[in-house]
Amino acid sequence: MRHCKWLLTLCVSLLAWSSSAWSAPWLLAESKHFRVLAQTSKRMAESRVQDLERLHEAMLMTLGVGQSLARPPFPIVLSDDPDLIGKVHPYLRDRKLAGLFVSGTDGALAFAVNHPMSQDFTGQVLFHEYAHRMMAQYARMAYPAWYVEGFAEYFGATIIARGAIEIGAFNPNAGILAHRSWLQPARLLKPGFQSTGEKDIDDSNMGVFYAQSWLLTHYVLSKTERVQRFNEYFRRVAAGEDALATLEPATGIAPNRLNSELRRHLDNLYVAQIPAGALATVRITELPDEQAEAEFDGMVITAGPEAAHGKAVLARLQARVQKAGGDRAPDVMRWALAHAQVRYGDVDKALEILAPWAQQDAPPFEANRLLGWAWQGAAAHASGADRTAALEQARASLMAAYKQRRNDAPTLYQLARVLGTKGVSPSMTNAADGASVLEPQVGDYVYLAIWAHLESGNRDKAQRGLQTLASNPHGGEATDRARAALQALQSDQATSDVIALLNGSKKVPTP
Repeated sequence: MRHCKWLLTLCVSLLAWSSSAWSAPWLLAESKHFRVLAQTSKRMAESRVQDLERLHEAMLMTLGVGQSLARPPFPIVLSDDPDLIGKVHPYLRDRKLAGLFVSGTDGALAFAVNHPMSQDFTGQVLFHEYAHRMMAQYARMAYPAWYVEGFAEYFGATIIARGAIEIGAFNPNAGILAHRSWLQPARLLKPGFQSTGEKDIDDSNMGVFYAQSWLLTHYVLSKTERVQRFNEYFRRVAAGEDALATLEPATGIAPNRLNSELRRHLDNLYVAQIPAGALATVRITELPDEQAEAEFDGMVITAGPEAAHGKAVLARLQARVQKAGGDRAPDVMRWALAHAQVRYGDVDKALEILAPWAQQDAPPFEANRLLGWAWQGAAAHASGADRTAALEQARASLMAAYKQRRNDAPTLYQLARVLGTKGVSPSMTNAADGASVLEPQVGDYVYLAIWAHLESGNRDKAQRGLQTLASNPHGGEATDRARAALQALQSDQATSDVIALLNGSKKVPTP
């Protein structure tokens, strides 16, 4: 079973409303950049998606970048159910999270609890999660943990009004700074805790860390000259310099003055207003409960839950499909079940489910993609001629899926893996690179592309991927290896040493 390399959690909140208080219908809300499976009212779903579209455009404008790639709409689950995150990852249930951003080999997606009585709170959760995705897609260097989370908190506080969008608004979560001791600069710039979403997560001072990260990011982005100075700071830290010792030489701010600077900035926050464009068109489709719940289960499978929960979701999908008529159940339900079988069950059963589409002259995209994944699974348990035949079936199906949807990152990644069984080639490298460019926050995509570029001698192209991995504040040892590999690449060390540092066969030097 694959492992989600990145899982960012947000907004530990006291969700006090009762789970019995919601009973909204399931809807599908679709716009140019978002596909939201929503369990809320039509009006609420449309409003949330329109706000996301406005945030998308505002972030592009603020970052000074264009929409260079046509990506598939970003999938989100939005539900009034306060136990939403617990249904995705049960071990997070007691943490009462309101938002979750997940990136795994089957794709990136987000889950957000919709607080029906708090438009601002829900917007903050959605905006924070989407800001992580935008930073991953447009980052140009490795960023420290405080800036990654501060950036998400900064845009998470965006206020969408009828005629204007406020960027840099006060973040309500920063209210904690009024009654809690602030972190000293050493702990802010070099945090000793992780936020990986694992069971042993350390929550100590996490709220203060997020608040100060927001404030420092707000400070940085408030003036052009500060952005320039901190870009130099980011560059030097990414190159291996100490995050605390480098602060004053790069930015002119002595560490012992940092919190004083931030307190003064907090008293004089600058908020930028930009005109709000026309409301986006949102197509709303009502979904039958059994179909929507199967699609939700499929998205849980995409999120890569632990094995026991993945098998429980598989069993639930089997029951749903059987109740809906088995082979006569809607396609999306059977595809969700096939997906679950591939990841948590039996690939032979997945191939049985997918057999009707395999016999068609032109199967739909989702069937082709799943057939490719299933045949990959079959090849993993085969040898000799059987393995070769399964890999060829996987290649043919994934190539067909790619031709139907050329910007689907999971398809490109798995196609690159299949092509890579015969060694690095231009086609394999292009597929791996395409996946990593479309979804640079998915660690497995980026690792494969980096390896392919290094093996091909394309060190410059490998550097961008290493910068992305090195910016992950939640990666622990994997992030340390990426930073060491990036430093080795930038200092012109041998390609073999860069690869060894990246895959862990060579020990990361102790600072």
